[in-house]
Amino acid sequence: MTNDAAVRHLLDLCRRNERTGLWQYSGFLSPAEQDDFLRCPEAAGYPFLMAGGYEGAERRILAAGSEEESGPPEPPIRVIAVRMKSDKYAEELTHRDYLGAILGLGIERSLIGDILVREKRAWFFCLEGAAEMLVSSLAQVRQTAVTAEISAPDVPELQPRFAPMRVNVASERLDAVAAAFLNVSRGQAEKLFGAEKILVNGRPAADRSLRMKEGDILTVRGFGKAVYDGIEHETKKNRLWVNLRKYI
Repeated sequence: MTNDAAVRHLLDLCRRNERTGLWQYSGFLSPAEQDDFLRCPEAAGYPFLMAGGYEGAERRILAAGSEEESGPPEPPIRVIAVRMKSDKYAEELTHRDYLGAILGLGIERSLIGDILVREKRAWFFCLEGAAEMLVSSLAQVRQTAVTAEISAPDVPELQPRFAPMRVNVASERLDAVAAAFLNVSRGQAEKLFGAEKILVNGRPAADRSLRMKEGDILTVRGFGKAVYDGIEHETKKNRLWVNLRKYI
């Protein structure tokens, strides 16, 4: 589905909620798809929220509706906990390994949200329609035998973990913030822009002069990502101390 088609589909869900008064839910959306929808002027005319199953989720679903008109939302998101059958013989599995195993079962990407890997365990967020198949069919990731079960959503491991960062920049321009985040010169950061390795809210950043806003997600492929929390204060030399929270 192209981005234009995805936006049209999300707007259709909003119109359907308007006609029926019932909550309407999308599949999981990438950060870029969410950003496309939020930038669409027509979207501002509808009530909706985004939900990913936990605070700070990157992939989220659209829930079209409002509590006032449609009652409390019940997003159809389930959490699947995955354990290795034997830690002794387990491989070091990555996000990519788990995603490959899921897609290998024939499950569509839009049914799967974030995948959190914590040492020798993992948690998947998925739509309820995929939960039963994951639990019954996921038995191996690479060469490692695993078991999967539906989990409660409020386990401590699902809370995002951050390392606070405080950096000094000339301005809130993206290239200045990205260079400070990486602790490199703006000239070195320039090469990463050319390789499309720097993203804001899931989209490769074409405009290096973009002014960062509080809540923006800065991602540098191969290095990490952080939430931009804005200006702490301005110095006497008109430079800025800004705060970020790096995901760990």
